[in-house]
Amino acid sequence: MKWLENDVILLRENYPIMGYRVCELFPERTKASVLRKAQMLNLKVKRKLRKELMEDRVGYLDIETSQLVADFGICYSWCIKEAGKEHYEQSTITRQELLDGTLDKRVIEELVDAMRHYTLLYTYYGSRFDVPFVRTRALMHEIPFIPRGEIEHRDLYYLARRVLRVHSNRLENVCAVLGIKGKTRIEQRYWILANTGEPEAIRYIAEHNRADVTILEKVHERLAEFEAQQRRWL
Repeated sequence: MKWLENDVILLRENYPIMGYRVCELFPERTKASVLRKAQMLNLKVKRKLRKELMEDRVGYLDIETSQLVADFGICYSWCIKEAGKEHYEQSTITRQELLDGTLDKRVIEELVDAMRHYTLLYTYYGSRFDVPFVRTRALMHEIPFIPRGEIEHRDLYYLARRVLRVHSNRLENVCAVLGIKGKTRIEQRYWILANTGEPEAIRYIAEHNRADVTILEKVHERLAEFEAQQRRWL
């Protein structure tokens, strides 16, 4: 399909701000063709410009899953706490979704949408688990995931590992070292019952999930002065 002059103008104006998401403006074209045209035009994402147009918003993200690998597991629950505010965004799977085979599709869709509301997300071991798990589930459900470079991501696991000398860098132990209370492991029976969609088990996991992001912010507050300001992306 030949590129019309108006389409080229639209691409030039929006790619520097939207990046990969500019593909949404050309639904009749494949994503590969849009990105190829942007490359041929030597278009670059202007991160400074995009940041100026967006309100800076920081959040703490955590997910709870049935397995540690996304091709065998599903996402039971996710939660994002906005930094410095008592504002939480959260979604949990339902028994009906487990029974009818849609599984965590809605949960992942809502998470990806919520993530777009933030300019920076903090996780704990999220670069190796939370983010690739969600990305994998999104791809399996054919849900467009956030392209690299859209949202900053900082993993507090690596900050703790760099600045602390402890026998274990697990969040539970780091909380104990820093005197932060409230971090517990999910009881095994609730995890098993959640596979059946048992409401009490799902509710328990969701509450645990919410507590984890609250604790994560407290860990960050204690270690923030040692944080490197290098940029990382989802």
